[in-house]
Amino acid sequence: MTYQELIKTYSKLAIENGLEDEAVKWLVLELSGLTNTEFYLNQKTTIEPKKLKEIKEKLELYIYKQIPIQHILGFSYFFGYKFIVNDDVLIPRRETEELTEEVLYLYDEYFSEKKIDVLDLGTGSGAIAITLAKEEPNMNVVASDISLDALKVAKENSLVLEANVKFIQSDWFKQIEGKFDIIVANPPYIPESEEVGITVQKEPNIALYGGKTGVEPYEIILSSAKDYMKDFSIIAFEHGYQQSEAIKHIALKYFNDAKIIQKKDMQQKDRMTFVVVGSKNGQK
Repeated sequence: MTYQELIKTYSKLAIENGLEDEAVKWLVLELSGLTNTEFYLNQKTTIEPKKLKEIKEKLELYIYKQIPIQHILGFSYFFGYKFIVNDDVLIPRRETEELTEEVLYLYDEYFSEKKIDVLDLGTGSGAIAITLAKEEPNMNVVASDISLDALKVAKENSLVLEANVKFIQSDWFKQIEGKFDIIVANPPYIPESEEVGITVQKEPNIALYGGKTGVEPYEIILSSAKDYMKDFSIIAFEHGYQQSEAIKHIALKYFNDAKIIQKKDMQQKDRMTFVVVGSKNGQK
């Protein structure tokens, strides 16, 4: 069987089972051991039997057991970095890359070249915290999570990627000390009653569900944030695309003079809210 035939066969099976055929292509590419160029030049090459058996076994875990591709491979790419992931952490999403990118833009706009303190609440795999520390050395990054298992993954990623991040086990702010210039969070925001895809069901519930309406974690964070913010600070959130108005309302309840900036993701869905509190050089 060739790579082309393998992808065609298992892509069809993936679609028949309600799964993404693009994931099949990615898994085969990663397991082939070939570079992108080599892979596409060898589409019609017959796969060596031992390698074919290994790839088929992994493809069947995805198609028949609905195990996410990233869990099968043990890693996921985020902002060009390779992050270890397992079923203790949420798989980093493209939308979260966009949140991270926006935080870097806000740093350039409000804090350019200054050393600042950043807190990443609910860090999971450490994707946001580690990326910020790697991309902007002037950020002194602290990252927290309630899950010790998640923190173990985040610390391993920090070690492998050589990022300077301090990790703390904490239920939101409970074990956090100090004040921060930027607080970033991608909390669980799926309402309890909402159904999710079969592969998403394999990810930790604690990282997915945000209570009855999905916005409870935002209320918890915003109601406590003031004690952990400097005179001028920014809170950066990712959220569900139908939650922007609710989060804006909660933010203004606790910070009635805040500047609220809301942005869409690449799919043109409302995905990010930034709460700018205090004034910088006389301006918000």
